[in-house]
This record gives sequence, structure tokens and C-alpha cells, in this order.
Amino acid sequence: MTQLIETQMRIGQLGCACPTSFLEEQNDNHRFLLAAAYGLAVLAQALVLTLLPEQSRLLAPTITLIGLPFALLLVGAAIATFPATFLLDAFGRRAAFALGASLGAAGGILSAFALIHANFYALCLGAFWLGLAQGFALFYRHIAAQFSTRAGLIVFAGGIGAALAAPALFTLRPNPASTLLIAAGLHIIALALSTRLPHFNQVIQKTSMLFGLSWGYIGATSAGAAAWFIMSAGMLHGPLTLAGCSAPYSTISGVMGGHLIAMYAPSVIAARWPLLFPPLPSLGIGLGLMIFGVARIFSNSTILSISMSLIVIGIGWSITNIGCFQLLYQERRPSRAMLALHDLSLLSAAALGALAFTA
Repeated sequence: MTQLIETQMRIGQLGCACPTSFLEEQNDNHRFLLAAAYGLAVLAQALVLTLLPEQSRLLAPTITLIGLPFALLLVGAAIATFPATFLLDAFGRRAAFALGASLGAAGGILSAFALIHANFYALCLGAFWLGLAQGFALFYRHIAAQFSTRAGLIVFAGGIGAALAAPALFTLRPNPASTLLIAAGLHIIALALSTRLPHFNQVIQKTSMLFGLSWGYIGATSAGAAAWFIMSAGMLHGPLTLAGCSAPYSTISGVMGGHLIAMYAPSVIAARWPLLFPPLPSLGIGLGLMIFGVARIFSNSTILSISMSLIVIGIGWSITNIGCFQLLYQERRPSRAMLALHDLSLLSAAALGALAFTA
């Protein structure tokens, strides 16, 4: 007969009574479900980011506010990091991820309403809610990585499904409001998937904030923050510059689709052969590619050059994040608070990247 772990038992949460071996087995069985939910969140974000810069330019009352919705999306994701990790522990995966997906659905609907009524500040609020949902979704990869780094990479590789589906949605050429409603619908599907997750709380150890604070953690967080800063600046500046070059919608959407594929294609390889991406070389190569790509974007105004630069930035971002992920988990499992601080640092840097462009 299986012995229960009394120290994990809580009133009203039977999942906490399950032994660790059972939790590990359940997590392994649900890693592809986590990957699918993560992919839906990435696809929703891709749809939003493809049109947000241009719609912000059309609705913003002053040029200095163009980047505000984009920045608020990232600020919302950053703010959600600590609540996400503690809600996962207090209420379990099912409830926490369902809450995040609900915020995404509401944010997509409000943003569509904002475009229909040409209300810039409603768009800002909708983008903020969409960001909150993204902050919750980022924890899909951390949930899987508590048992193995490869499982976390598999969830991260779930973004390739979004990358392949995005061009098909772009070819439908829905109007901007419809695109945001599609994004809301994707979050509703993610909500449905979250109800199939096991209800037990995550198994991240409850330790002090300093647990996991090592040179590996500091290096992973610093490099990741740099990558997200560069990515944010490039993703905001690239589509706007393409629009300024009179690129048609089909070209911009095609470029962003290629950029999204570049962001997640290397992660599929890493999930299968993680040894091909040693942490420190991956950080160096990835950041080098990103710096080269963003420099090309800001120094050139041709459609071809900007398009290729966005793809290079996407590849560099993926390789950097793979290196960060492996470096983060190669020594010992960080505490839940340290994981939240890691994601907070990444998303805060991304928000600064957006704000720096419009400053």
C-alpha cells in the first residue's frame, strides 16, 4: 500500500497527499498538455503583437505614447509572475492557469472593443490584461522543468505549433478587431485545456528567496534579461518600420510568421538533443546574433533587410533562452520565489526595451 506524505497534506486538497513518485508520473503524462497550452498562449501573443504596434500608432494621441500598449502588455506579464507562482501553490495548477487564461480572454475582447471604438486607453488596459495572462503562461515551462530540464524544453518547444499555425491565420486576413477576438478564443481553448491538468499543487520546494541564488542563476537571469530587452525593441521597431516602408499587410504578417518560427524552431532541436546547446556557448552565440540583428534593423530601412534581421533576432532569442533555461536548472532547482524573480527580470527588461524605443 502506498504511503502518504503527511507533511504535504492539506484540508480540501487531496492531491497534496499523493507521494512524490505519483506526482512525477502525472507531470510526465501531462507535459504535452502543458506544451499545447503554452503554444496556444504563444499563438495568441503572436496575433496581438503583429497588429499592436501599428494600431497603437493609429490611435495614440501623441507619438510618445505609441509604445505604451506594447509596454503595458509586458508590464502586465511582469506583474503576474509572483502571483502566478503563489497561486499555483495555494490553489493548484488547474485553478491558477484557468485564471490566467480567463484574463487573456477578457483582455482580447476588451482590446477588440477598443479598436472598434477607437479608444486608445481601452486598448492599453486590454493589452495589460493580455500581459497578465502571458505572465501565468510562462510558468508552464517551469512546472515541467521541476522534474527534468528536457521536459521544460519540450514545453518551451510547444511554441513551434503556434509558429506554424500563425501564417495560416494571417492568410485569412481578418480585420484587427477580429484578430484580437481570435486571440481571446485561443485563451478560452487554453482555459479548457487547463481543466484537464492535475489539480495538485506544484512541487517547487518552499525555501527562502536565497535558495537557488548562484552564479548560474545570476548569469541565466542577466543574459535572459538582455535577450528580452533586445527582442522587445526589435519587435516594436520592426513592424512599424515595415509599415513606414509601405510594406503591405501580407508582407508584414509573413515576416512576423517567419520571425515566430525562428523563435521556436531551435527549441524543437534542443528538446530532442539538449547537448547540442551547451549553456555558456549558447548564451554567447544567441546574444551575438540578437545584437547583430537589432543593429541592422535600426540602421537599415529596406524591407528585405528588416525582414532578415527579425528572423536573425528570433533565432538568437531562442538560442539564448535555451542556454538560460539549461543554466538555470543545471545545478539545483531554484525556489518558486527565485523562478518568479527570474521571469520578472526578463519581462521587466522587455518592458524597458519597448519604453526605450519610444523615449
